[in-house]
Amino acid sequence: MDPASVAGLALGVASLGLQVYTGCIQLLVTALGYEDDCKYLNLRLRMEQQRLFAWSETSGLLDLDANNHDKILNSNVFNLHRQTVLDLLVQIRCLFDEFTAHQRRHNNLKPVRDDDGVLSAPERDAKLAGFPMSEVKRDFIKKAMSGLKLKSDDAWLRLRWMSFDKEAFENLLARFSTLNDNMTNILDHSLQVEIRHTVQDTNRGVLLLHHKIADLNHLVLALASQLDAGGAQTGVSRTSRLEREASINALTQLSKLAKFKAFNETIDPRSGMPNQVDVAAAKFLELADAGRPGNVQVPRYLIELDPQVDDWEAPRCEALMKTAQGKKKVWIEWKDYDGAGLHPESLSKKDIVDRVRKLASLLNHSPKPEAFRTPHCLGFFDKADPDIPDEDVDVLDKRLGLVFERPDDDQLHTTLPPVSLRELLQDKTVRKPRVTERIKLAHAISNCVFYLHAVNWLHKGLRSHNVLFFRTRAGHVDYRQPYLSGFDFSRPGGSDEMTDEPGDDAEHDLYRHPHTQSNRRKERERSKKSFDVYSLGVILVELAHWKRVDEVLRIDMRRRARGDKEVVRQVREGLLAEGSIADVGAAMGEKFEEATRTCLAGGAELGLRPGDDETADEVAERLSRKYYEDVVKKLREIVV
Repeated sequence: MDPASVAGLALGVASLGLQVYTGCIQLLVTALGYEDDCKYLNLRLRMEQQRLFAWSETSGLLDLDANNHDKILNSNVFNLHRQTVLDLLVQIRCLFDEFTAHQRRHNNLKPVRDDDGVLSAPERDAKLAGFPMSEVKRDFIKKAMSGLKLKSDDAWLRLRWMSFDKEAFENLLARFSTLNDNMTNILDHSLQVEIRHTVQDTNRGVLLLHHKIADLNHLVLALASQLDAGGAQTGVSRTSRLEREASINALTQLSKLAKFKAFNETIDPRSGMPNQVDVAAAKFLELADAGRPGNVQVPRYLIELDPQVDDWEAPRCEALMKTAQGKKKVWIEWKDYDGAGLHPESLSKKDIVDRVRKLASLLNHSPKPEAFRTPHCLGFFDKADPDIPDEDVDVLDKRLGLVFERPDDDQLHTTLPPVSLRELLQDKTVRKPRVTERIKLAHAISNCVFYLHAVNWLHKGLRSHNVLFFRTRAGHVDYRQPYLSGFDFSRPGGSDEMTDEPGDDAEHDLYRHPHTQSNRRKERERSKKSFDVYSLGVILVELAHWKRVDEVLRIDMRRRARGDKEVVRQVREGLLAEGSIADVGAAMGEKFEEATRTCLAGGAELGLRPGDDETADEVAERLSRKYYEDVVKKLREIVV
């Protein structure tokens, strides 16, 4: 078939595709009155509809409005599979038309006036549903709904469930899911991968926009429903089976993360105190009691510390923990509270203990998503003797210890302590890792930051000191398996959380954004996700050169010790200098350079506008999407 005929056929298919959307979207966007225990089915329908939209976008149908036929002409879909495409689109349209007609005929669905103006503003409906919507999708839906209005005034109505037919709705979803699978299976492998990534991006956005325990429960149920529909397929190519497995793995991980975020909400409610629905959802998800952090405080007498521990200035140390099975080797991360309550803006000891309790509960929760590269926390303890009054406690004992256990992995050495990236950078006897190893390490850390932010926690202490490795039995370091530690100043990311001020440590300031360095005192800005991302950028520079950042910039830290504050304030400017950022590219390649620049520059590079509040849902979702696309995904795609 000649190109002109293919393009003409594609235009016809696109027209039918738009008609399909009007039937699907009218039920999706306009329907009101879902009962609380069935809201997850509406979310599941939105997910299936997003798969169909991703297919339309990837196959090139959406480009036709802009008179762009490139994807259509360069794809075999509308040449080899045109009849299959037409048949499947007709089936989807009939599926929704018949379902809606049947439900209206039995008075389960009734038309109502669009008093809220949702039909002309689909983004408003998406916001209420906690479902992200791109500008392209918004405009496409508006076009579809405008087509309804042109048909008749009767079409410009919303639908309300008078009596929800759950069984029929589940059957609709099952058939829609199968048709979506068939639509995807006819595409080339590269297009199937593109659809999977697009759908995953949207699903991650859904996770970011859901906060309440009950809403996260709906997400878990919707994902479970989608996983149940993903049974074994027959008569499909090996490529399609592999893509289906990858999609199932992604949905499974998202479900774990949704449960993890729900658990975080039980111990640190962001949306106010949980109501009865939230409590019921927490019970269903087998989480802790809503609003009550778990009992993770460990009695001091169970921890055996080295007698010389007070002589060390290290942020962590090894210890023994007494258990019913005997003594267990653990390591301790210290959190000082000797300055608690000394200033009006500083946290009290009670606040610090409460925050550490919440953090310990979060890091103690199991199972955690695999990408959440954090060690398992056994609890925390107060080093101070409980029988001594606070005013008499030695300053060296005024600290809390987070207790972590070693990873349960037979491939790891049983006694060697964890080693930090900082220590490896300083050890001149350590072989400089291969470029591929450093790229995998960079991706693993960036991915961990992404998941940490997804559950609404800030790290605030990202630096090479806090990237840990456990040596293998042969004593080697596996750079693909880092652990993110050093959660000493970590806090929830809500706008109402007080900021715990960091210590005046110039070495640590090298990794902090200039606006949040300790030397700024009252001018310090609150910590936020983009500042964590900046700190990641500094680590990426260190990985590129395999040197400490002060060595890269040739900073004399003795000048800072003499009170020269400008030394560390100029770090960001130095790292972003044209020659400096080009050196990163020379060492690691263009994509690594671009990811590093995005982290260090922040602002517009991360999709942020002046005055944006990063705790606002819309801003957080935009930031997360941009960070994932331009940092995490870019690092993952590097091939050497």
